[in-house]
Amino acid sequence: MNLIDFIIGALAVNAMPHLIFGLTKTHFLGLFGYSAKGNIAYALLQFVVCLALYMYNYGYETLLNNGILIGGLTVLLLYFIFGKILVVFYGKQKKNA
Repeated sequence: MNLIDFIIGALAVNAMPHLIFGLTKTHFLGLFGYSAKGNIAYALLQFVVCLALYMYNYGYETLLNNGILIGGLTVLLLYFIFGKILVVFYGKQKKNA
């Protein structure tokens, strides 16, 4: 493992809490301030930089052979796609209970 691997992993893992805090509108300090949109933008930026660093360092072909990174990025991507829907759905469930 070298420093670039650490940075790639740290960016991927750090994007998740910023995305979750942004979707739930929890005030959490990110690169773009405390706002929900700022945290979502920061999570997206980290996701893109993580992928760009990986592609630059290892290439696209090796990404398909890295199961740990693929798993983490898949969970993060699913949160990007379905996160807001789940927050709204479970928020309604909580109010009705």
